[in-house]
Amino acid sequence: MGAQEACGTQTNRLARNGRNVRWPHILLLFLLAAALLVPIWSVSYLPLVDYPNHLASAFVLAHLTGVRFHFGRYYAAHWGTFPYLTMDWILLGLQWLMPIDTAGRLLLSLCAMSVPAATWFFLRRANPGQQGLALWSLLIAENLYFFLYGFINMQLSLALCLVVVGIWLDFLERPRITLWLLLVLLTTLLYFTHLMGFGVAGILITLYAILSRTGLRQLLVSWLLFLPGTFLFLSSHSRLKSSWSWQFRGIGAKLSGLLAAMAGAYPALDFLTLAVIVLAIVLASSQNREFRWNRRWLAVAGSLFLLYWIFPARYGTGMNADRRLLPFLFVFALASVRVGRKMRELAIIAILLFLVRAGALERQFISEQPELTQMALSIAAIPENARVLPLVGWAGGSPQPERNLWAYGVIRRGWFSPCLFHDPGVQPLQVTSRLYDPYGRAFGKLGTIDWNRVSSDYGYVWALDVPQFADKLAAMGKPVFQSGKLQVYRMSAGSPEGGF
Repeated sequence: MGAQEACGTQTNRLARNGRNVRWPHILLLFLLAAALLVPIWSVSYLPLVDYPNHLASAFVLAHLTGVRFHFGRYYAAHWGTFPYLTMDWILLGLQWLMPIDTAGRLLLSLCAMSVPAATWFFLRRANPGQQGLALWSLLIAENLYFFLYGFINMQLSLALCLVVVGIWLDFLERPRITLWLLLVLLTTLLYFTHLMGFGVAGILITLYAILSRTGLRQLLVSWLLFLPGTFLFLSSHSRLKSSWSWQFRGIGAKLSGLLAAMAGAYPALDFLTLAVIVLAIVLASSQNREFRWNRRWLAVAGSLFLLYWIFPARYGTGMNADRRLLPFLFVFALASVRVGRKMRELAIIAILLFLVRAGALERQFISEQPELTQMALSIAAIPENARVLPLVGWAGGSPQPERNLWAYGVIRRGWFSPCLFHDPGVQPLQVTSRLYDPYGRAFGKLGTIDWNRVSSDYGYVWALDVPQFADKLAAMGKPVFQSGKLQVYRMSAGSPEGGF
């Protein structure tokens, strides 16, 4: 009995110690999750550039047959086999349960939290024992080129790419038909999420399979995972009407773009982040006999880095395509190093740096609310079901979330606007009306404007930062709202659908 009691006492002590160890970790996870989510849920207007446009497009898709708004007169849905549909599927599904604003914030929350979670999942398989390095992925969970520009599908594809590669590593170690079928489903879903994630997953799996000498049979079996997505792309690409022109950057622009992986709200903080990362690498490697390079993953990350230098800056409608590679490079590079006993110090540095960046992001979001709130008052100045033409200046390369603020008028007042994202083969929303559109398929830079068509086809013009058109608009319409760089004009020759 004495031995049994002693054993029971020891077991109880170990159980208590286990609970004591786990609780700090759980509390830390809650703290990190809160830091990721607070900026998303604490402000009225999320200052993410493309986000309102995507939100409005999903709202229109869900209300094409509604009675209150007349979307069916101007828009239609075309669901093809092209990529980039996952975001629309999610938002359409969530709108059955909640308002579009809540659905959008839930989707953004998924985007923010999925990157560190998927990085941990991937490292657990690619770099066992080094999962603590996943904390460094917090630095890119809300970065410029995915999150702040509102590239929702892009960020989802990063997380899903990590999951696909992580499960594939399990399959490589123990091939099973059930796991292979799961990977087929996930890679196809990755195709429907974003071509970038789909392509990166295929490249990395191919490179790792070759470097690990898995054999031709395993390589072919791995390639078959991407066959459905490739077939879907080729079948849809043959019907695309978009321009698939290519643009490339010079060496100087490529060098300056290397900060894109951790680019955030403040450039000074981005340079500090880069400096801290360099110091962390020095700390991890100096006087550390446990420091090791994983040559396979180092070669894979190096190949992705080389790809950045030759990748186009733009293909089709995809802007900053090369810089979107860098967050992928950042997270996959975490698998290339083992830091041993220095893990605790590196984890603390990553957490502190992330909390500073999260605080800066929250400050930035809050600081932009007065201007965005004031501009949003323009929505009440235009009646329901009006035809509204946004004329928006695109000067400057920094994120300007007010560019798409007009899209909330589509959600709240049922406006028609030709500037909702409707590029064939990219978005399922299609514009069926023949009303004048000075932009073409994609909402971007303005060309020559036919002012007679503007006056006859639209009841209102929502003009932001276009002083070159001020005299023409004043002569053709009556100002009904003004706030800073924003002026709203009621067109004198507007149609009845213009609200008068």
